[in-house]
Amino acid sequence: MTDAFQKRTILALFIVLTSLLVRKLLQTRQKGKTLPQEPPCKPAKIPLIGHAIGLFWHRTGDKWNLPIFSISIFGGKVHIISSPELMHPLHRQPKAASFWFFEAHFTSTLGGMSKRSSRNLAANLEPESSETGLLVEGLKKIQFALSPQGGMLAMNRRAAEVTKSRLDGICATSRDREVSRKVDLWAWTQHEVTVATTECIYGPQNPYRDREVENGFWDFADGTIMVLLAGFLPRNGMFASKPLAGRQKVVKAMDRYFSSGAYKDGSSLVKARYSVLKGRIDDIDLAKFECVNGIAILANTVPTAFWAIFHIFSDHVVLEEVRKQVEKIIETNSTTGDGVLRKIDLRRIKEAPLLFSTIQEAMRLRATGTGPRMVMQDIHLGPENYLLKKDSVIMIANKALHLDKEAWGEDANTFRADRFSEKTPTNAFRGFGGGVNLCPGKNFALLEIATLVAMLVMRFDLLPEGGAWSEPGQNLENMSLQTAPPERKVVVDIVPREGLEGTEWDFVL
Repeated sequence: MTDAFQKRTILALFIVLTSLLVRKLLQTRQKGKTLPQEPPCKPAKIPLIGHAIGLFWHRTGDKWNLPIFSISIFGGKVHIISSPELMHPLHRQPKAASFWFFEAHFTSTLGGMSKRSSRNLAANLEPESSETGLLVEGLKKIQFALSPQGGMLAMNRRAAEVTKSRLDGICATSRDREVSRKVDLWAWTQHEVTVATTECIYGPQNPYRDREVENGFWDFADGTIMVLLAGFLPRNGMFASKPLAGRQKVVKAMDRYFSSGAYKDGSSLVKARYSVLKGRIDDIDLAKFECVNGIAILANTVPTAFWAIFHIFSDHVVLEEVRKQVEKIIETNSTTGDGVLRKIDLRRIKEAPLLFSTIQEAMRLRATGTGPRMVMQDIHLGPENYLLKKDSVIMIANKALHLDKEAWGEDANTFRADRFSEKTPTNAFRGFGGGVNLCPGKNFALLEIATLVAMLVMRFDLLPEGGAWSEPGQNLENMSLQTAPPERKVVVDIVPREGLEGTEWDFVL
């Protein structure tokens, strides 16, 4: 029995058990009828748990060719949206169709926060509330912290410094093409992005400098579904021991970071979060919140960077065109030695449109996640005026939107590097969310990934093991990810490019 089969078997059993527990809680409730104005309801082959398993394994959205439909799970309604035309009317009702309801409960449950902290995170999210919810208040401060007027450029500059230094380290041990570094491209990308991102966020006392903390975070992030499911089960620690142990390592390190005042030397982002949360959630929950927040800053950035690197280096035509575009923003100066100094002007990085297009196309094609919303009051959507009743759930089927042929054309199922170089259907792209819930770190993340890729393509060749690139597939086990990692290892040799011996590299930002 393979490890993958064992994992799937265990998770399927968890779903069945969880379903039975919830069924027991709901057995006295009256079964609601579907009204004519509601989206069509599709039956499950297995009563009660059939849709739960289908949603868990198969990412509902491509089975039924409908803009919206409903399924019944645990006696409640879940509405699946798979049409771009419904996104704009949905975005216009952010309080009635609340992302923050799920964000509050997801964060507190995944972090294991106290009842007081959980209650405060979830407060004032009702549409009729005149007060601003804690998470919404935090979003506004974070939006400024991650703006060019706030601290975004300083963070990107620090991330670029770290990336440049670490690539220098590869050159120091691989000065010619006869000496290369063989790496698992996923593991390498994960570590490099983690180091650069956490250094620019947490500053000189970055807790992630401890490799045990970094490894602990990834044990936690890779096991989030286990942690969430374990909350329904007795003696839950035994079902998620590895991710819970990883979480504890990060929480302890973050608790020291905040209690010692080290955050004062951190970025505008970490200071903004601290200023909003301090005193309104328990002190230890500040550390737990920051641990869970790592998923937002790392768990989707890493796979996006990986797939961008994979798609560029695995296509010689795309690789050469990206190099030509980046070459145009490089300043070359003589040095005092035998070599030259080449500076990539990151202020002009948008003049390499294929680079940014490839990153976003990787996000589009490799999307695997969903966008949840809680219906806080009855709402109507779209030209058909669909009725979505209070206390039902909305799931935005990102992959269905990203592969919609009416929006993207007949080649929607294929990777086209230049797709985002031209106008694209904004309502059909969910790479950074949408509406008022658009990711505040969008521009920071794009520039960070573009910096890594630009430095990598100009300085190195990646030579795949066996001599040819092959599709590694995607590991779909972690439902919480918006972009899934590869299913199989991609092993490459990182080799300095021929003809650039003696070249020193730097950047301007």
